[in-house]
Amino acid sequence: MDSIQPIVLVGGKSTRFGRDKLVEPWNGKLLAQHPIDCLREVFGPRVKLVGHCNPVIVALADGVIPDAHPGLGPIGGIASALAQCDGPIFVLAGDMPGFSPSDIRRVARAAECAGELTAVWAVTDRPHPCAGVYLPAAGLILKSRIEQGRHQLTDTLPKDSVGLVPVSRDTVANVNFPDDLRSGRPQSVIQRPLSS
Repeated sequence: MDSIQPIVLVGGKSTRFGRDKLVEPWNGKLLAQHPIDCLREVFGPRVKLVGHCNPVIVALADGVIPDAHPGLGPIGGIASALAQCDGPIFVLAGDMPGFSPSDIRRVARAAECAGELTAVWAVTDRPHPCAGVYLPAAGLILKSRIEQGRHQLTDTLPKDSVGLVPVSRDTVANVNFPDDLRSGRPQSVIQRPLSS
């Protein structure tokens, strides 16, 4: 666990939400504070943000890694973090409040036994590349895909190089719309688009 750098992706535009959703209240905290706190419970006070965000969110974390590829979506943030870190990274999206420390530990333990894999992602009925561990070998692949203009994250890494850890749909659901705030539940069915 000590070799894994925990990061939270915060550079999204919140276009479907209509305003900066990461600073919205969610179950007694700001939305982005949930993944930050969850990662801190497992990894300690060394959670970094990737991407440009509200200074209120910056103050909740333990540092910021600049996104060297702004506007490309999650692939840019993940590639930026891998380029800055010496080892694996654990990625959570800032609008994903349902992860628990036990979910993080399960995914991280699977990554410790990854062998030749480039990543280990949470999976429901589909893989969730914004929730999981990326190993250093993924960095060159992501960089190459960015240079080729291929930004869809699920198609960047060879399928046989990605390990999958089953989680519940509520674990990986993200907040997309203001109605999610009113209902108190992220929309499990409506998932984040994987391309920019």
